[in-house]
Amino acid sequence: MAFVYRRIYRILVLLGLLLVFVLWRNRHTAEKASEVVRYTPPLPPLPTGSAQPQSCFVFITRSMSLTKVRRTMFDVEKRFNERYHYPYVFLGENHFSDAFKEGVTKMASSPVHFALIEDWQEPEWIDTDRVNDRIGFRNMLRYWSGPFAYHPAIQPYRYIWRLEPGSHYTCDFEYDPFVEMKHRQLKYGFAISIQEIPSAVPSLWQSFEQYIAQHSSRGNSTLDWLVDADFNRCQFLTNFELIDLDFMRSTEYQELFNFMDKQGGIYYEQWSDASIRSLAVALLLSRKQVWWLADAGYSHDLLSNCPSDPHRQRHCH
Repeated sequence: MAFVYRRIYRILVLLGLLLVFVLWRNRHTAEKASEVVRYTPPLPPLPTGSAQPQSCFVFITRSMSLTKVRRTMFDVEKRFNERYHYPYVFLGENHFSDAFKEGVTKMASSPVHFALIEDWQEPEWIDTDRVNDRIGFRNMLRYWSGPFAYHPAIQPYRYIWRLEPGSHYTCDFEYDPFVEMKHRQLKYGFAISIQEIPSAVPSLWQSFEQYIAQHSSRGNSTLDWLVDADFNRCQFLTNFELIDLDFMRSTEYQELFNFMDKQGGIYYEQWSDASIRSLAVALLLSRKQVWWLADAGYSHDLLSNCPSDPHRQRHCH
């Protein structure tokens, strides 16, 4: 029995050390991000009578995730949308069931739209025998990286707030992030930044450097966010992001996406939409166009962002 207890004790110690490392790494990357992106709160007053921009929430999900979706929608409605009533757009590789549609519609205080993704499959140049992960999951990451911005159901909108099934919003929003994006001329918003593990993206930076070598440099970029002595693998956690779709639909973004897409790293390695988006933001946007929502309470799995401001903490529970 003593042997068993020692094994359990060692496992608990290792888990504790792992948790400490994850928390330290996230704090380190957040501090790195705060040096280069715009930290706006407290925000000055907006123009009187500011109209709501053409904006929506976006889920890419499946009918089987109904419980997780409803949990996230509960937070979003309670913390924000029951006062603002922005629509939801649900995209899926398969048609949503009637039970799913009814379940999410009941949660919303605003219109809800459902649409099928027609171009979900991997590109023709991908050798599926070389893919060591679930091909459907890789297709989803690729779709979030670029093509989703052109889906007909998304076309009417300028700004999107990405929602991840099962994620939690733990603080009330005292302002409208969509209006802030529009009137502050912000292009991208995030709450958490992390460091990707080296084995997931072994050729990412090399491919990116090849792209840069073929295109003129941009003086207002924030590439220093990605480089210490070498590529630091920092990236935005895209499970919660605010995007000006004019940025994603721009020629510059699409050129970068198409180049990186054809390298095959999304399928042959573990590049993700976070990898591609972070490179695009760092290369194409200036500091004043990127917004760290440090005052937003958010958690997903083991990752979380909690406001440090005492006033904001009174709105978190």
